[in-house]
Amino acid sequence: MGDRMPQDSTLHVKLDSETDAKLKRLAASRRKSKGQLVREAISACYQTSFAELPLKQNQALTAYQGGYISLGKLAKDMGMHVLELREWLAEQGIEQRTAFGDEDAALA
Repeated sequence: MGDRMPQDSTLHVKLDSETDAKLKRLAASRRKSKGQLVREAISACYQTSFAELPLKQNQALTAYQGGYISLGKLAKDMGMHVLELREWLAEQGIEQRTAFGDEDAALA
């Protein structure tokens, strides 16, 4: 399962059965372990700089900023819900693209 991190410490987390089932399905669909998904989620939520982003997430963010991928695709690659990602992008001062430009808003 690819991108393994050196294990410095272990954290035990109790999950309710519904959350555990969702995490298992997501892990299976992404072909990753539940632990890897949790590590990626923690990493995505507590980044202090872009340099600390894993390579795949950094590439996805660059692709989003260049207009090559959608917000939904970026959210998937970042391991975040779209609404969480929007908040994270705002915190990082990253412009969020929408399907409409300023000229479209003027015509609305």
